[in-house]
Formats: sequence, structure tokens, C-alpha cells
Amino acid sequence: MNIVEKNRIDLIKKCLYYGKNEYAMLIINKIIKNEHTKDDPEILKELALIFEALKKHKAALKCIKRAFKKEKSVEHLEIMAAINERCENYEDAAIQFEELLRFKDDENTYLACAGTYRKLDLPTESIRICKECIKKHKTASSYSMLAFEYIGVGMEKEAIETCEELKKVAPNNPVTLNTLGFLEEAMYNNYPEAKKYFHKAAKMGFLEAYYNLGVCNKHTEDFAEAEKYLKRLIKLKANSKMDYNYTLGSVYLAQRKLAKGYKYYLNRKTPELDSYKNRKNYWDGKDYPDKVLYVSSEQGLGDNIQFIRYIPFVAKKFRKVIYGAYDNQVELFRESYPKEDYPNIEIVSHSEVVRYNKFVLLLDLPYLLHMNYYNIPAKEHYLVANKRKTEMFKKNFFNNDKIKIGLNWRAKGMGLRDAVYRTIDAPYYFRNIMALPNVEYYSFQMGDIFHMCEKYPGIKDITPQINDFTDTAAALKNIDILITVDTALAHIAGALGIKTYLLLCFAPDWRWFDNDKKTEWYPSVTIIKQHDRRTWNDVEKILTRKIKNDVKKMNDTL
Repeated sequence: MNIVEKNRIDLIKKCLYYGKNEYAMLIINKIIKNEHTKDDPEILKELALIFEALKKHKAALKCIKRAFKKEKSVEHLEIMAAINERCENYEDAAIQFEELLRFKDDENTYLACAGTYRKLDLPTESIRICKECIKKHKTASSYSMLAFEYIGVGMEKEAIETCEELKKVAPNNPVTLNTLGFLEEAMYNNYPEAKKYFHKAAKMGFLEAYYNLGVCNKHTEDFAEAEKYLKRLIKLKANSKMDYNYTLGSVYLAQRKLAKGYKYYLNRKTPELDSYKNRKNYWDGKDYPDKVLYVSSEQGLGDNIQFIRYIPFVAKKFRKVIYGAYDNQVELFRESYPKEDYPNIEIVSHSEVVRYNKFVLLLDLPYLLHMNYYNIPAKEHYLVANKRKTEMFKKNFFNNDKIKIGLNWRAKGMGLRDAVYRTIDAPYYFRNIMALPNVEYYSFQMGDIFHMCEKYPGIKDITPQINDFTDTAAALKNIDILITVDTALAHIAGALGIKTYLLLCFAPDWRWFDNDKKTEWYPSVTIIKQHDRRTWNDVEKILTRKIKNDVKKMNDTL
């Protein structure tokens, strides 16, 4: 990189510092068009970092890949791994972090690698990396992450032993206190003790403990306390991966305080939000009959199933609405919203480049459409299963006269609390329904850490045949009842009108509000909610009674 090119890069950085992003992009485009500079690895690396600062992760990844191809340096590899992780290319990121560890014995690299394996739902690999980190560094952070991994997969003995080692290594460390708080919360449901640990860590300046205090109080439905701690974090403007606005917004939304909740929820952290929210073309809720609106998918797969119901309503305000769906949901949504019935709705892949005038995130639609919780559009079903695939699944798995019950006992959440609060010990809590007469059970569980099908060989595992959500929908259309925890499967079953028992923890996600029997979202779904946060025994008793009654009625009509 010569002096002219260096000056251009420095000028771009100054533009970014003063918020002159448009000027920065003009200079970037000049550099990219220059035949000499666009293949310079040093310039490509700088451009990657600049695109990262602009939250343009895909452009950043393209630049750093080219830089690495030209010059295979440790620095380029490190940047590439980090950007792949932000782009949610977790398999590539994990491979690159592993490779990076051969050259860079750094604690942060170990922890980043372990975190990537967690997001891939590979706890064995994450635990392996954490143990390697402890051998090399023996820091509070390395022990803490290993403890979190054990807690996430329910390995109580190992979690306790790791926490005991952590107390020896760093007895008065806020990381230790924060970890002990999470152990009390997640493993023992001892919320008063957990809050004491979090409070001590927070007083020592550990900002993540304030977040944990907010979430911990939310899970005990102490909403005023949750609000206090989360607002404190927002006031401090803490620089963290924790999404304080999302969490505080969900505290209000759980209480059905729509306007107050969306004040914060609108500022939640998502890659789509970073890329588009500050643009002038973000939809303001008004009618634009001659314009095209692009609706972006966001958050989890279940969120998109739940909120796609609002697309036909927003389509009345535009000439055309394009919905960018996750790849494994595109075909299901196209089947459900065909062109002949919805001529101005187009379903595309979220990675497809399209032209549009206005942009909006999917989960903002209820607020911008002024549709509150008392007029949720909840038809008996609004998704449609592919008929050919439905028949195929019937022929291969469901062609019998038995009562067919689907099972799902663990959500693949991206956060540790998701893993803890949306998992039920299936071998224990489902044992009383396993011997019911004339019943065939089917596992819809992806990534079974409990080996349920081995412990109950009568359960048919259909997951190897499920490649996308059209397969999931087709299989679900063949069952009589679904039993599931809070996961995307619950949403697709409800959207298809399948009779479903949804097993919820004491303080579930905001969208289920304070309901413990029915939900405004799906008429076919019955909620069975935990009333003692320390155990699922109360849920199991109600579920067993309901399933036995259903089976008896169905057997009587056969």
C-alpha cells in the first residue's frame, strides 16, 4: 500500500469517525474500482475492517477472503474467523478458529472457538476447547465458560466441580460471582441466591451481572426490578453483545404493554437492523400504493413462522411486498402464499438481491400496522403443507391405524438460558405416557442429547428425513397430537392447525404473555405451564392426564 492509498484509507476512517458514511462509501468505491488496489492484501484487509465498522459483514467477508487468498497470514485468518462468526457461518468460523489456535495461543481465541461450537449445538467440542484453554491459561473466564457449557447440557456434577475450581483460582473475582449466580439460577432455580451473586458482581463493576439481574428478575416476574437494572445498563451505554433494548422491550411486551415495549424493542440488535435501520427508507407505517416494500426475516425460525401472518395485511398498503425468508423456509412460505391468491406478495431467499423502495423488519409489523394483542390475526391455520410430501411421509412412516403422537423436548437456542429454560428431561417426564395402548410415537427432535430413541426403542426417529420446513410441515400433517417445548416446531404446528401441547417454563418468552392454558396466536395450541420453577413435575402431571384422556377418546372412536 503506497502513500496515496494509505491517505485514502485514513480519510475513510476519518469520515467514519465523524459519521460521514456516504463520503466514506464514495472513497471505498474508488478503491474497489482501481485494478491495482483491489487485489492488494493490505488494502483488502483495511477494507474488510472498514466494512465491519459499517456493519456490512458480507462485504467485509468478501474482502478478507480475497486478502487471505493473496496472503495467508495469521492476521487475515483471525479477521476472517471473526467475520464468519458475525455472518453466522459458524462451521467455517469453527474451522478457522481451530486453525488459528495452531499459531496463536490466546485465551480470547479459545473462548471464541468454544462459543462458535456452542452455536453449532456441539457441546462436546465446546467443552473440549474450554478444557484446552484451562490447561494453557487457568483464567476465571476459561473456567466460567466451561461451567456454562456443563450447565447448558445439564451436567450438574461437572458444573459444580468446575465452579469449585473457579472459586479456588479466582475467589473474589466478579466473573466467579457471576458464574456462581448463574449456577444457582439455572441449575438449582435458587433465584434469591442467584440475585445476591449477580448483585455483588455488579457492584464490582461487572456490567454483565446487571444484565443477568435484569433477566433473573424477569424470570421471577419481578418486572419492576428487571426494568430498573436493564435501564441502568442502557444509561451506562454498556458496550456488550447483550441486547439490553431487546430484553427491556420484552419485559414490557410480556405484560402486554405494546407501545412501551416497542419503544425499546424497535432498537434491538440484529444484523438486519444494523444494516438498514438508519436508512431513510425504513417504513413508517403509512400507505405507499405505488411503492415496493422489502420485509426482512430476522431472529429465530419460529419468529418468522409466527409473524409472517402479518404479510397479507401490509401488502394492502403497497404495490408489492417482497419477503426475504431464510432458505429452509422459502418453499413452505411460497406454498402457503401462492401467487394466484396473493398476487402482490413475493417470497424470496433473504440472500437474494432485489429492488425495493421501503424496508422493514418482520417483527416490527404488528406495531407499524397498529395491530395489538387483542386483534392478533389467528386463523385455525395459515400455513399449508405440500400434498406430495405429506403423502410420501404417510407412506414411509405413518401408514398405520395407531394414534400418532409427535415429540420434541429441547429447543436449539442460541443463548444459554434458551438451552436451560426450553429443555425438559424427556426420559423422565415422558415415561408415564410411553406405555399407552395403540399409540405410535415419533421424534421430531433435532440433536437429541438425551438419546430418547435409544431408551424408548418404540419411538420412530423421522429427523433424518427432514431437510427443510416443507418436510417438517408434511410430517406434522400426519400426526394426531404434538407435544413440544417452546421451539420453532411449536409455531409451525400451530400455524398448520395441529393439536399441540406446548410445555412452557415458569416465565417464558414474552409472546406467550401470562397465559397458562390457551394462546392468542394459535387456536390449536394448549399451553401447559410450569408453576413451580424448580421442577417440571406439575407440567408432567397435567400432560399425562390430558394425553391419557385424548388417547382414550380416540381409541373409543376407532
